[in-house]
Amino acid sequence: MLLPLVAAATLAGACWGLVLPGLVDRYAVEWPAGTPRPPWRRGCARCGAEAGWWRSSGACAECGLRPRPGRWITVPLAAGVCGAVAAAVGTTPALPAFLLLAAIAVPLALVDLKVLRLPDPLVGAALAGGTGLLIVASVAERDGAALLRAGVAALACGVGYSTLALLPGSQLGFGDVKLGAVLGLYLGWLGWFPVVAGVLLAPVLNLPLVIGLLMAGRAGRKTAVPYGPAMLVGAITATVLVALR
Repeated sequence: MLLPLVAAATLAGACWGLVLPGLVDRYAVEWPAGTPRPPWRRGCARCGAEAGWWRSSGACAECGLRPRPGRWITVPLAAGVCGAVAAAVGTTPALPAFLLLAAIAVPLALVDLKVLRLPDPLVGAALAGGTGLLIVASVAERDGAALLRAGVAALACGVGYSTLALLPGSQLGFGDVKLGAVLGLYLGWLGWFPVVAGVLLAPVLNLPLVIGLLMAGRAGRKTAVPYGPAMLVGAITATVLVALR
């Protein structure tokens, strides 16, 4: 039963990956410090031609610009993440919630890598959708304790990341804080071990990225670097570790 489930989740992830270049392009809008928040992109980044993100995943009909990263990255990435999550969570009522997290994690990470932003619409979708689906899973499993633990973990992670963000010299943004609370919700459903593992893995996983940016000359000691991708990879890794315990 598990193998067909993983195959179906992998295929669904690949299909989702087909439209991700346009979705990432829509939200990958830079927000310079000290300026009003810019609107999300509605058309081609080069010529401004109007196009819905679901159609702009191929190329702009006016100038031919292709969104980046392209499908050769987003399709296998989304397929792999969705397949891994399906294999880890298995045939449980909570699987739809974790597949939603897997689907949203990919564009969130890619946007943060491009422009240091974690778009509220995507974070909000992960929060609202995850909360609703975990409530359904709680009713189906008659397990109110898991839902309560998820809520407490979300609050604890939100408070913890908020504290870190307010420390002098901290490079955490409040987008990271909101994402941390959302990830706490999902990991809290699985237990306290994955919550702790996800939080501790994030800085470890972020270290290679920081070193790579420093070596490439794209960052300095005071340059902000994206932390969201490490948080997301840490959460997915913690989810998989639960299945291996």
